[in-house]
Amino acid sequence: MKQKILMIGLSIVALNHYKNRTDIEVYIIEEEELFEKNKLNEFKNPLVKKVLFGNYIDSEDCVAIAKALHDEIQFDAVFPSKDYAVRATGKIADLLGLPGLKEKNAKLLTNKILLREACEQYGIPHPRYKKVIQIEDLFNFYEGKPLIFKPATLQASVGISKIESISDIEKAWENTTTALDNQKITVSRKINREHIVEEYLDGPEFSVETLVRDNEIIFSNITEKITFDDNFVEEGHIVPAKIPATDWEVLLKEKSNLVNKLEIGSGLLHSEWKIQDQGPVLIECAGRMPGDYIYDLISNAYEFDFLMEYSMILMRQNTNIHQESTKVSSVRYFNCPAGKLKEIKGIECLLIPEVVNWSIDKSIGDIIPAVKSSWDRVGHFVVVGDSHDEVNRISNEILNSVEFEVEVK
Repeated sequence: MKQKILMIGLSIVALNHYKNRTDIEVYIIEEEELFEKNKLNEFKNPLVKKVLFGNYIDSEDCVAIAKALHDEIQFDAVFPSKDYAVRATGKIADLLGLPGLKEKNAKLLTNKILLREACEQYGIPHPRYKKVIQIEDLFNFYEGKPLIFKPATLQASVGISKIESISDIEKAWENTTTALDNQKITVSRKINREHIVEEYLDGPEFSVETLVRDNEIIFSNITEKITFDDNFVEEGHIVPAKIPATDWEVLLKEKSNLVNKLEIGSGLLHSEWKIQDQGPVLIECAGRMPGDYIYDLISNAYEFDFLMEYSMILMRQNTNIHQESTKVSSVRYFNCPAGKLKEIKGIECLLIPEVVNWSIDKSIGDIIPAVKSSWDRVGHFVVVGDSHDEVNRISNEILNSVEFEVEVK
């Protein structure tokens, strides 16, 4: 008998990844506005049995729909397709008695202020912070050291501002409080927006991707992050991170502490940390698939299907996970200057066996914006090799060979 999965929000990435599976069928609850705006009726996948409309972005309207559908279908798992679906998914999983992160955790993993409050409660290392309601809160919080001001409920590095002096505060307030989310993933109705300011921490940043079953960690990976020079948007990721064994050990120790203190049920945690002299400090944590193809990098490096095993945990099925990496894999994003795209040169260098996936998402004539969030990047490529040196060499050769010629107005 096929396992029945309820997906909150339609994820083309996940459905395409699972499309050849014969052991599952998928039912989806999607926001009607997003379904129509993104023309999702044109997307066809043999796994999808039914799509129903219901609100889940800053809403629990979909919960009653899920309960009624469960009474008819009897789901084996409920799956969050994106960050904005995590909160509703947590409530639904608890209501239906299915594996999940638990409703209380789903709330704090989608609100950076609630996460910081939990860190305070449980003694998890975190930056000094404050919830911001008015611009005076920023002036009062500033003590002469750099700060980060950002939305507490958005994703993809949208609206992040760095405050290096008191003269930056007004510009940061304008930039962050007026930041717009990607219109493809948000809705026109009023959505709750909150903001947080915290001390800026320098140093290398890493993410830890962890699969958890019944509050027990069954797999962890550490990913090294590369950011564009002038902002906080990710320019690339490397799996596994090349760091000293002592750093690897303390990162996994703090991640285990986080899982235990929050009493995570079952699911996937993607957390971001900065290593300081006193140890790792938690920057953010999400309860869903990591973005930027990190799930593919893990699959490439450890030679098991990361998203498959995630789904097996949610379905209470046996897993087949490799704990040690045998390869190195990276994703890099092209750095294209802002302007009207006139020509792309050098893409033939992408046609080598070590490049297993690549895409350029802009066409000649498109207006390329300055990179202020993950949504502004023009394309990517994924490399797999036997060593960090090999992967870094190939990646740098490609970045130096692919050229984007733009007309600046």
